[in-house]
Amino acid sequence: MLGCTAVGSWAQSPAPAKAPASTPPKTSATSNPTTKAATKPKTGTAPSRSASTQRPVPEVAHQARELEDSGAYARAVIVQRALRPRANLDGDLELALAINEGRSGAIDSALARLSGPILSKAALDSMPWQRRQEYPYGREAAWINGGRFDGWHWYVCRARAELLALRGRWNEALEAARASVAARALSGKDWLILAVCAGRAGQDDEARVAAERAVELDPTLPEAFYVSGLWDWKQGRRAAAAARFREALALDSAYAPAGLALVRSRLPGTAPDTLPTALLTGVRRIALVTSPLGPKPEEFHQMDVSATLLTSPDSAVVDSLVPGVKPVRLVLSVLVDENGRSVLNEVPWFPPDRLDFRKITRILRAVPSWIFNPAKRLGRPQRVWVSIDFYLNP
Repeated sequence: MLGCTAVGSWAQSPAPAKAPASTPPKTSATSNPTTKAATKPKTGTAPSRSASTQRPVPEVAHQARELEDSGAYARAVIVQRALRPRANLDGDLELALAINEGRSGAIDSALARLSGPILSKAALDSMPWQRRQEYPYGREAAWINGGRFDGWHWYVCRARAELLALRGRWNEALEAARASVAARALSGKDWLILAVCAGRAGQDDEARVAAERAVELDPTLPEAFYVSGLWDWKQGRRAAAAARFREALALDSAYAPAGLALVRSRLPGTAPDTLPTALLTGVRRIALVTSPLGPKPEEFHQMDVSATLLTSPDSAVVDSLVPGVKPVRLVLSVLVDENGRSVLNEVPWFPPDRLDFRKITRILRAVPSWIFNPAKRLGRPQRVWVSIDFYLNP
């Protein structure tokens, strides 16, 4: 972000100048934010392998990334497979290819690639904390830089967990989910995935604790409240279970599993519902790295009208900054749907001892109440990711 207009310890960043290709073009929630821009979705026949082998490598990589941005994941796979022998077996390209195979339905190919030697080595990468970050907008540069792995091993673990769960291989999915949580210990979504996988693998105690941790870390996830409520129900605490199910419905009134469980949990003698197999549902599936639903946080989409924040975050959820103490900057990404509702968030990784995470969960509890004017393209409302800056006491 280029600068901010402070409002207490919360700031709205003004619309940035055009970012370089290596910078993820996060949207700022301002009176005139810049939404992530992308080229128009490409149509027509899939690119041929021979054409991809004749063009310069950077040009082919750029084409593959544009296909990803437009949601054409199956076509991106074709280009990336042609690029693969020309890119010196790069781990970042291998990972992008596996994720796109998963998004386009080639689950077995994706799993084979994720368990192959290149990504197995990447999953064990002992990287400095500065590298624990999401891939940026210009991510294709990492695919063709001589075989060096620039990414974050969390992606490998998370993709494995998602696809193994999709195949019902719960014991293997559990191991991958544990590794994903170890890499991103403050992510409520990763704890939720662990809760589902552990429960399905028969690790009841681990599943129950993971569900509670998911609720604690990300109180915007109805699935977390639902799974936690199922464990209350299984342990005979029907009133506590009903409260969890109501909290899930307050976040998403169309979340059918919680509605049905709320009714059934009130009926005497009813057995608790079985644990879900879905990790996330509805629009929240966008947060799954192998789901084809978008937009993804790293993708770039051009809007004619940007999303604008209509409500300011409650001052009660942010700190009063201490003079002379350097604050911690938190850039919170929020997915705004076609109706201007805040339906998903992404908290960047940071060292666990850098900031009391309760400060962040205090903010996250308020996120569902934020209202935006939705972004528009060609006169139609669109989903977009926006970024909001917070400055917190360490």
